[in-house]
Amino acid sequence: MDLSTLNAPQRQAVETLNGPLLILAGAGSGKTRALTYRIANLVEHGVAPWSILALTFTNKAAREMRERTEALIGRDAQDMWVTTFHSCCSRMLRMDITRLGRESNFLIYDDDDQMSLIGNILKRLGISDKDLPKREIKERISDAKNKSLDPERYLMDNPYLDEAVIRVFREYQRSLKECNALDFDDLLCMTIQLLENCPDVLDKYRRKFNYVLVDEYQDTNSLQYKLIELICREHRNICVVGDDDQSIYGWRGADIRNILEFEKDFSGAKVIRLEQNYRSTSNILNGANAVIENNLGRKQKKLWTDNGDGEQIALYTAETERDEAHFICKKVMEGVREGMSYGDFAILYRMNAQSRVPETTLMNYGIPNRVYGGQRFYERKEIKDIMAYLRLMYNPSDDVSLRRIINIPKRSIGDASVNELARAAEKNGLSMLMASIACLEDMDPRAAKKIQPFGESMAEFMALSRTMPLSEFTWGLIEALEYESYLKSEDKKGDVESRMDNLRELIGNIKEIEKDLPDGEDALKVFLENVALVADIDAMNEENGAVALMTLHSAKGLEFPVVFMIGMEENVFPTSRAKNDMSTSAMEEERRLCYVGMTRAKQKLYMINAKQRSIFGSESYNRRSRFIDEIPEALTKSANPQLRQDPQASAFGAKGGYSAGGSSYGGAGRSRYQVDSHVLGKVSAPAVPKPAAPVVKSFEKHQRVMHEKFGEGTIMDISGAGSSMLVAIDFGAAGVKRFAAAYAPIKPIEE
Repeated sequence: MDLSTLNAPQRQAVETLNGPLLILAGAGSGKTRALTYRIANLVEHGVAPWSILALTFTNKAAREMRERTEALIGRDAQDMWVTTFHSCCSRMLRMDITRLGRESNFLIYDDDDQMSLIGNILKRLGISDKDLPKREIKERISDAKNKSLDPERYLMDNPYLDEAVIRVFREYQRSLKECNALDFDDLLCMTIQLLENCPDVLDKYRRKFNYVLVDEYQDTNSLQYKLIELICREHRNICVVGDDDQSIYGWRGADIRNILEFEKDFSGAKVIRLEQNYRSTSNILNGANAVIENNLGRKQKKLWTDNGDGEQIALYTAETERDEAHFICKKVMEGVREGMSYGDFAILYRMNAQSRVPETTLMNYGIPNRVYGGQRFYERKEIKDIMAYLRLMYNPSDDVSLRRIINIPKRSIGDASVNELARAAEKNGLSMLMASIACLEDMDPRAAKKIQPFGESMAEFMALSRTMPLSEFTWGLIEALEYESYLKSEDKKGDVESRMDNLRELIGNIKEIEKDLPDGEDALKVFLENVALVADIDAMNEENGAVALMTLHSAKGLEFPVVFMIGMEENVFPTSRAKNDMSTSAMEEERRLCYVGMTRAKQKLYMINAKQRSIFGSESYNRRSRFIDEIPEALTKSANPQLRQDPQASAFGAKGGYSAGGSSYGGAGRSRYQVDSHVLGKVSAPAVPKPAAPVVKSFEKHQRVMHEKFGEGTIMDISGAGSSMLVAIDFGAAGVKRFAAAYAPIKPIEE
């Protein structure tokens, strides 16, 4: 195998085949390359591909690792398990969960299913959601499962916990079993239970997986660590790759100690550092290094690159969050005019609530964009409705799905009838679906009359689902339900056609599954599992022509030529919760999150704070984030249009500071010069060509214009002037759109 393309540390990692190995891989240091070459080198040295287990966290990462490995060793790569933790556990449970007294055709409940189930339980127990929010209960249950605690043990460990939570927890577990369903935490918990309770099953996997590789090891929780330790305890051929500086999931159970204490857990472990970054410029990396060096709980490493200095990190202080959004839009349009794609830009923020203003402003400018972490395809109502029917076809015990669709489309089955059905089901020890078919005589006659047609239809659907290809059955189901007519009767926004397009896209997804379906596999089982384990960022098309908006957490693992980090203010980022935490761990995780955001940028990084910000319905006035002040002055420049001495700087906690565009610079007891080097002569910076000036166009109200995409329209409103002019144009069927006149592809229609 040709290893000449690897740098020295990468090659050392690839050639270390046996024993415990920790690869500390900084951001953009080629860790996937090192991992895949190491797998290929194992095979070249006689290791059977089927004896290799490679684990990661996202389907996208697993797919990339699998494809790269296959390019190196060919079809033998298909014999390996290259998968996510949850997919691996699901696969193990499908084969052996009957050993735990559960059925192998279990469903995997997503967040929405869990919340629906908890809501039903609260109603049944007579507990108000206001007194005990569903989200809080779900998080408590997840916390217990990640600590491998049953309800009683969890209550013992949390004696001040409201006992109602434990009542819901007990009922939740009972309901999951009745519905033959597992949640995501169960996939891990029950796999550990299976391996610990069934020594022959554990022995099977120990003998099968002689070599285990784990990506993003800093994100593992206690259960994932336990799974790895169980399999590797005897042979110790464990290679983990990670970066403690990118450990940002402590809030959902990730334990940074797993990577910090790897050498203690696996004595004699070899440690290799990958510090050469292939993604970003020196100024960006040096700024990120300067920020993360303020953390105490970390392993020492320092990223470097051969990519050149690049542009300084641009700092912009906005008046408000709207000014922040307008600044970003103008920079995006300038970049596009210079030949960049909209997909080259990303806007990163600490909280989902911060996406609203930039998203709306991008739309007003006519800039295509997509919010990641918002409503996903499989979370749309029309998709979840049809998916609920399919889940019932696969698992008739799924009462949660039945409750969702028993009145979709409208069947005049009210809550009283549903409760009567649930009572009959419990009395006969059956699922609600089976009771709707077989237990009508045990119900109130009025309820039975309403439920009987539903049960008969479902029985017919179940029979058909076993005789038809899944894609044909699903479309036939949509037509039999007259679902389009139902949408028309319910839809208030007039987007029935786009919702039907989503259902057609669903059929297309099913056909993709059918096309690649292995012999003997059940298409419905494979399809439902794929859907349950997919993530929003996994589906991200890196070449799409849209500005990406996402949280800093969602951005991990991605990269963009230009990154805007917004909301860089104390109490926003870092959050007030982290600031008030008495321990250092919360603030250190916030700083790691900042480091992750900064290292997403390849060429340009903008860090933006606002003097005034409205969030969650209230105005806030916060000083600039400490993370900006941790970056050396020589690495930054001001993106504000003017510089002046600000006599009010001390109001923001700075003395002798400067203000650009009316905002204070300076802080932490030192003066800051956030301006280009040619203004103050403080630092030397590479010459950067000025962007082309926007074309100033003249328009009038009621003027007819032509837009490249939307066609002819009439200008209804004009605000601003010159390069800041905004126009509202009525395009008839396409509706009213707002644009920045200087940048939008619009021109007058000559009368």
